[in-house]
This record gives sequence, C-alpha cells and structure tokens, in this order.
Amino acid sequence: MKVFTFLFFNFVVSMIADIVLNDLTRPPLSSHFPSKSIQSLYPYFENKSILVASVYAGLTVLIASCILVLITKKLYGWYVPKNWNQFMIMSFIAFLLGYGIDIIIEKANIFGSSLDLYYKVVGSGLWGALAFLVSLFVSFLLQKYLLPLL
Repeated sequence: MKVFTFLFFNFVVSMIADIVLNDLTRPPLSSHFPSKSIQSLYPYFENKSILVASVYAGLTVLIASCILVLITKKLYGWYVPKNWNQFMIMSFIAFLLGYGIDIIIEKANIFGSSLDLYYKVVGSGLWGALAFLVSLFVSFLLQKYLLPLL
C-alpha cells in the first residue's frame, strides 16, 4: 500500500463526509435528521460554500493523517497498515491523535466561533477522534480491497 494513496483517500473521504454533514444541516434534509449534534454544525456551514468547508475538513484530516503515518513509521517501521493488526495499532494511535487535535481546534478557535455551538453540544475530543477513525477505516478498505480490483 502506498502512503500517498492512503493520504489522498483520507483527504477525499473526509471531504465527502463533510459535504454529507453540510447537507444534513440544511433543508430539506435537516427536517429528516433533527439531531442536535448534527444541527449544531449549521452555524459553521452557514456562511461557507460547500466546497470551502469540505476542503477545510480534508486538509484537517490530511494534516492529522500525515502526523499519524510519521508516528507509525517511527514506532513500527511502516507508514500505511498492510493488514488488520497494523490497522488496529494505527487506530489506537489515531484515536488519541484525533482526540487531541479536536481539542486543539476548539481551544485555539481555529475555525472561529462558528463551531462554538457544536462544541457546546458535543464537547471536544471524542467526535473528532471518531470522525478521524471513520476516515482511516474507509481509506484502509478502499486501498486494501478496492484498488487491487481496478
């Protein structure tokens, strides 16, 4: 598996996830997904184009992924997991990293006050870490199982 492909997949997966979240906060989909957690993202998406917001998400995950692959290379000698055992090791590190980065995003107010309601509703750390894990999981599946078929 190639590191640049893995990083690219993480960038694209996080962009697509952000586009989905953006759509879920707006009518008509917002009426079908009345979750306070999802709706608390509306102020963040309100004054950003869907493309700009998704690029921000992609870059955030790309930066976290770059840090992650450097950590796994330093600690274990590989950039990208080649099997499920390596993926589980990477996931543990990614959870801690994603948790920390989400706290930094909140405390440093990196995306401005538009995320204040979101962090008030869900808190910082957990959901950022879980979102990062989902991106890594989908990217791992794509690289391990889809790419060999193409």
